[in-house]
Amino acid sequence: MSESYKGKLQGRNISNNGHIRVEKLPRVPLHKASYWLDSPNGRNEQTHQLFRFPAKFHPPVVRWALGNYGRRGSVLFDPFTGSGTGQVEAILRGISSVGIDIDPLACFIAKVKTTPLDPAKLQKKVDRIRLILSAFLGLHADREVRKGSDISEERFERESISLNIPPIPNIVHWFRRYVIVDLARILWAFDQLRLSADEKRFFRACVASIVRGVSNADPAPVSGLEVTSIQVERNRVRTIKVFHQFFAKVKQAISGMAQLWAAYEGASNKATAIVISGDVLQLDTLLDDSVIPEDGFPLVITSPPYCRAVEYSRRHQLEMYWMGFIKSPTEQIKLAHTYVGRNLVRETDWNQKTDFGIKTLDNGLARMTAHDPVRARGVRHYFHSMTEFFELLAQKTKRTGTVVCVIGNSKCCDVPIPTADILADIASERFTLNSRFSYALRNHYMQYGLWNGDGIKQEHVLILKPR
Repeated sequence: MSESYKGKLQGRNISNNGHIRVEKLPRVPLHKASYWLDSPNGRNEQTHQLFRFPAKFHPPVVRWALGNYGRRGSVLFDPFTGSGTGQVEAILRGISSVGIDIDPLACFIAKVKTTPLDPAKLQKKVDRIRLILSAFLGLHADREVRKGSDISEERFERESISLNIPPIPNIVHWFRRYVIVDLARILWAFDQLRLSADEKRFFRACVASIVRGVSNADPAPVSGLEVTSIQVERNRVRTIKVFHQFFAKVKQAISGMAQLWAAYEGASNKATAIVISGDVLQLDTLLDDSVIPEDGFPLVITSPPYCRAVEYSRRHQLEMYWMGFIKSPTEQIKLAHTYVGRNLVRETDWNQKTDFGIKTLDNGLARMTAHDPVRARGVRHYFHSMTEFFELLAQKTKRTGTVVCVIGNSKCCDVPIPTADILADIASERFTLNSRFSYALRNHYMQYGLWNGDGIKQEHVLILKPR
């Protein structure tokens, strides 16, 4: 083994220290214990890997929560559903669910992941899509072989004249011209078939999942979107095969869907998943009697966004343009200022400066404000929003219900933010902290092993009961 490779492994070895190593979480975790989950990463389980969504729920943790507190025929509520990990796991256990998210792409992906489709029928549609696209499969073959190559602007204009190209500002900065044409042709092909709404959504999600990979942007940054200097050099010697990547993704996605379909078809209780796009701070408007049990949700399992961590509106900007969720920079900016936990909170949107009555938080905010008032305002807004969230959640939770809240700590202006401790304090006015523990993550995508020397990520699980 080379010295450089040993160095990469060292970060992983160090990160195991101080944690209880387990294959799966114990039914009753030790209070305040920290576990190292030896769960497999990167497996194609059901539809979990349809889209590489940052900071998504770790499935084994959701399984633990559903196994402990879920009941077949019951209803799960996830107010920060993200890409729908919790709702997928609920379907597998015969538990219906309701999920909410502000991010339109997240809701789109969650809807696809939680809609069981017959894989045999999907494969037949794939064959027809391939037939429709067969006339174009070799059109850019020369560009796919010649590294860093692209078609001319004139050729791009000719080939794209009848295609629906998204209005992405400076689109040729983000994509090669032939890549734009090929992506648009794939989407065009869907309109040439008799696809059901669910089938079309499935195939469009497969396109969304490859957008970042076929773009000029660096695929690595979780929180942002940029063509880094490193990526520029990669692009000079890189070949991009759009159709190949699309069909490879479809193959993987159908494999995952087959597992979900088999579990769903074999279940005696056919669970449903409702995905609602909207602001979680508007629960009274978003939830009506048709989706909420009469006496409230018996189980809430959710992972609120990190404070000032992932800028989803920016991270998924290209995908949202291609899927039609945003059509202009104005719409993108408007959406960006609706997320809980966002980096920038404009003074015109919110500028309350009252203390929270939590010493750790108030002292930390004072230090942040002295260093950077704008960043401090973002942190203050986050905890203000979460205070409001727990107030609303208490009204929607069954008196004998359980809330499982999974959250990670963060940092701002070099000031540690013990988010889990603070949220436990904030929630205490309406919930009792029944227990808590933490677990270690190999990677924030929850899909690939973390091999660098940064060590592991850690998330905290709060088990709350209504007062």
